[in-house]
Amino acid sequence: GKTIEAGLILAQKWAEGKRHLLVICPAPLRQQWSNELEEKFGLPSLIMTSDSYRLRLKNNDSLNPFETVTDPKIVLCSYEYASSRDKNLATINWDLVVFDEAHRLRNVYKGMVTATRLKNALIDVPKILLTATPLQNNLMELYGLVSIIDDDFFGSEIGYKDYYTKNPTINSIGLMQKCPTHGLYSLIGEYGNDQYHCIKCVEESMG
Repeated sequence: GKTIEAGLILAQKWAEGKRHLLVICPAPLRQQWSNELEEKFGLPSLIMTSDSYRLRLKNNDSLNPFETVTDPKIVLCSYEYASSRDKNLATINWDLVVFDEAHRLRNVYKGMVTATRLKNALIDVPKILLTATPLQNNLMELYGLVSIIDDDFFGSEIGYKDYYTKNPTINSIGLMQKCPTHGLYSLIGEYGNDQYHCIKCVEESMG
C-alpha cells in the first residue's frame, strides 16, 4: 500500500518533468521497487550499486553517477550505499527523496552514522518517509524521524525530552505553543521570552 502511494507521487513528479528523484530502501527491496515502478507506473529506474557507479563514472569521468538528466531514471539505492556516497547526493538538487523502511533513521538523534550522513546530505530536500513501525516504545524515536523532515518542528531536543519523556502523563494542550510566525512547536517559556515562540524567532533576532 505505502509503496503504491509513494509510486503515485513519484509518477506525478515525473509527469511534471521532475527528473531528480531518489528512493533509498533496504538492499533486498531495490529490485522490487524497480519492478513496481516499471510495471505499475511505467517509470524507468536505475539501481545504484558499486558496479553501476563505477560503470557510469568510467563512461563519463566528469559526471556525478547519481546525476541522470541525460539519461532520465529514478535512482534506487540502499541505505548503506547512499550513506557511503553522501557527498555525491549532496551535490544534486533532488526534487523528491523517498525513504522506504524509514524507521532505520529513527535513532539519528543518537548520532547514528548512516542516518546522520543522509540527514545532512539531504537536509533541504523534499522527503517522504515510509514505515509501518515508526516507534519501539521510545518517543525520542519520533523526534528523530521528524527531524529528518524538519529539524526545528519539535524545538530543542532538551525541551522535547523534558516534556514528552519526563512527563508522559501531562496533557500537552496548554504546555506546548505553536509559533504564529513559523508554525513550529516549543514548550511555553522554553526560550525565556514571550516574544520568542520558537528557535526560528531566536535565530532571526540574532540577525
